[in-house]
Amino acid sequence: MYNYGWNDHEAPKEPHPAVPSIQAAGGQYSQEWWLGQLHDLQQRLAAVESWQHAVDATGEQQTAKARRGGGSSQTDLTRLRDTVVRVSDGVTAMAHRVDHLEDRLRQAEVLLDRLRSAGVRDAIATGEAPSDMHRRHSQIKERYQRLVDQDLRNLARELCPADARQWDQMAGGLPAARARAVSETVQMLFAAPRQGTPATAEDVQSTLAHRGYVTEGADPRLHKVVDAANGILRDMAAVELPATLLFDTDVTTLAEGEYQAYNRQDTGVPGFLVAPAYAVQGEAPENHLKAFVFLAPGEAP
Repeated sequence: MYNYGWNDHEAPKEPHPAVPSIQAAGGQYSQEWWLGQLHDLQQRLAAVESWQHAVDATGEQQTAKARRGGGSSQTDLTRLRDTVVRVSDGVTAMAHRVDHLEDRLRQAEVLLDRLRSAGVRDAIATGEAPSDMHRRHSQIKERYQRLVDQDLRNLARELCPADARQWDQMAGGLPAARARAVSETVQMLFAAPRQGTPATAEDVQSTLAHRGYVTEGADPRLHKVVDAANGILRDMAAVELPATLLFDTDVTTLAEGEYQAYNRQDTGVPGFLVAPAYAVQGEAPENHLKAFVFLAPGEAP
């Protein structure tokens, strides 16, 4: 009358491949091998969870049949009790299997973390970083370059409009005033947040206005540059190979070729830092994104 079959829902009978020791992992197994093992374990865990759902469904079906039968015979009740016991035993066995798989997953994750950390240490020690980390930093460098050289340059035109005569009193005139505006904004966007508090458009706008810059109507650009800067800082921190912005740079010690002229002229000497260099730890200096420097015009290099 009832189908108490169990074979359709048996737990997978897969062997447990041995997990190499932590001591052996560093030299005998690649990171790709461990990633493959982790993927296999995740698939096994998913199969066990699927089997658990099937067992639960079987128990519910048998209970429902018993309730509908009303006057079921003693034989049917005995069979139902046997099924319930087998379901209970199966769930217990499955729970042990899941615990075993979770332990192995944790072991694999620990080994992967150690392999990654060792790779980063080796990259820093030898001056060579894994290519994927270099690529990620390269992409962040491009965003930082675009922010300073385009977005902040456009913002500075609004902060220092050409018809505001107060800039004529500054050495270097309007170009220097706009470069100073960018320099001060970069400090607020990148130097202060290193203490752990991200910059906000409201704080940046308030400070710039207090310093005499024209901030009326600059809200859209301010929000854009603040969001971009916070995203850059967040992504820099997410890369395991450390990088930093070199604010503590004496521009007077920089030789030609060690900086990029922010005012885009070929003559002059470094006057002040507009935006710091983007330096990746362990990377050769020539591969850093060079500092943006305002050149004092009219002076020989």
